[in-house]
Amino acid sequence: MNKKQIATAIKVTQVRYNYETAQKNAEYHKRRTPGNRAIKAEIKTEAIRLLKEELWSSEQISGHLAKYEIFISHESIYRIIRNDKRNGGRLYKNCRHRLKHRTRPVGGKRQTIPNRVSISERPVETDGKCFGDFEMDTIVGKGNHGAIVTLTERSTNLLLMRK
Repeated sequence: MNKKQIATAIKVTQVRYNYETAQKNAEYHKRRTPGNRAIKAEIKTEAIRLLKEELWSSEQISGHLAKYEIFISHESIYRIIRNDKRNGGRLYKNCRHRLKHRTRPVGGKRQTIPNRVSISERPVETDGKCFGDFEMDTIVGKGNHGAIVTLTERSTNLLLMRK
């Protein structure tokens, strides 16, 4: 993790941490996150046209289309290019790096913890704020490289962070 990520994490946690609020926020964002939606044919056609004729990168195409309130992520465009290549197409030849620099996930798919207890099913004793009770969390960096451990003392909201 770089200095900017650490500074952002510290800045975000300067507000008093409350596990109930954090849980509500997590549940809210989980509901709002859209699933995989099909890309409309006309958007796909326009993205391919810009890639072939204008020789733009996926990021440029995504930004250009966003000006016209047509939203497609650069990763979706790369997915279209990869699928085309898999099916014998030559669309990847218009890609500047020809899909060579694709990073693979380091840790594989996220695994669920067996016999995990939800934060909402926490015992009543843990809801108290006795001095010396700490809550621990980890912030993992991009690509599972680097991590920050945070310890928050429940009664005083003292925050300890270590890389």
